[in-house]
Amino acid sequence: AAAAVTNAPVANIAAFVSEQRHLVALGAGGDPRLVQWSDAEDNTDWTPTSTNQAGSFQLGTAGHLKRAVKTRGEVLLLTSTDAHAMRYVGTPLVFQFDRVGSNCGIAGPNAATEIEAGVVWMGTDARFYMYNGVVQPIPCDVEDWVEVEIDRNKLAEVYSGTLSEHGEVWWFFIASDTTTKYVVWSYRSGHWVIGTLDRTAWLDR
Repeated sequence: AAAAVTNAPVANIAAFVSEQRHLVALGAGGDPRLVQWSDAEDNTDWTPTSTNQAGSFQLGTAGHLKRAVKTRGEVLLLTSTDAHAMRYVGTPLVFQFDRVGSNCGIAGPNAATEIEAGVVWMGTDARFYMYNGVVQPIPCDVEDWVEVEIDRNKLAEVYSGTLSEHGEVWWFFIASDTTTKYVVWSYRSGHWVIGTLDRTAWLDR
């Protein structure tokens, strides 16, 4: 039978497993800025000691953690206001955290995805961003349309997915008229497409 792990954080926002096999909790213990991880290869050991690699780190941000995306040997942590890179550095610090972007907070927990070039997401400002070592805005010729159509009270419902065969990223969002609209970025050609389409799930082939 399932049972709570002793000393493990509760009320977390999300969790993932690092490449070094730590179980990592975001918003650990209900703190929206705290990242906490277990010892490597042991998801039952959350108490830091001199002989293990368990630990935690409080992000220096005004935002709240929303999403983690693994990419190229590091993890991109996206908050409601900025972006941080989480990199494994070994004992004694275990992980290093660096802010890599400001004023680029993610719209919602499902608004980011990884592509060949890095991580892309829709921001809380309804604009689009990419991380490939640095955070940069993605030039978008339908940006004004998105800003007018999107219901900003439902940013948490923005959902992204890839169609890698065609080099596309799709973002679905709730419009102010309650319909579900989409914006597509072809990252190989730089073209953008918009439309209306109801979907309940997404899975790249």
